[in-house]
Amino acid sequence: MKRLVKSDTTASFLPRPGECRLYITDELPDLVQCSTAFGFVFDGDKVLLTRLRDRDWDIPGGVIDPGETPDVAAVREVWEETYAKVEIVELIGIQEVEALGPKPANYRWPYPISVQVFYLCKLIELCPFEVNTESIERQFFAPEAARKIPTMRNHDLIYEEGLRRVQLKH
Repeated sequence: MKRLVKSDTTASFLPRPGECRLYITDELPDLVQCSTAFGFVFDGDKVLLTRLRDRDWDIPGGVIDPGETPDVAAVREVWEETYAKVEIVELIGIQEVEALGPKPANYRWPYPISVQVFYLCKLIELCPFEVNTESIERQFFAPEAARKIPTMRNHDLIYEEGLRRVQLKH
């Protein structure tokens, strides 16, 4: 099942011209298109976010290393940014980022389509947090607070789907 829930041509991170499409899906795309992976980690209905030095509060995640699968990358990135040990529960969705024009100079992502992968993760252990080169803080946010964070507003439908799935299991 792959259901388009949002399309945008104005997002600041898009190549110009470009489009991003957000899907709720249980299907991974071709792995060569996958560029980044993220983990939504919940404690009850509270979501774990990381405060990054260069972007403020964000969903834990990042670049998939060469030879790494998206699920392994998501678990690693959650650990690196929050010191939370997690395991993947399921795929929530993906965001396709498509460059609609010629490949931009110095474009580092798969072209013309790169994919961000979003997983629902189970918290196994929350270890002591240490400030590092990327992250300066971690925090759990209740839904009403999480919805006010810019990154969460940009990924609102993926977040809401993850929250819905967590609430169904309780």
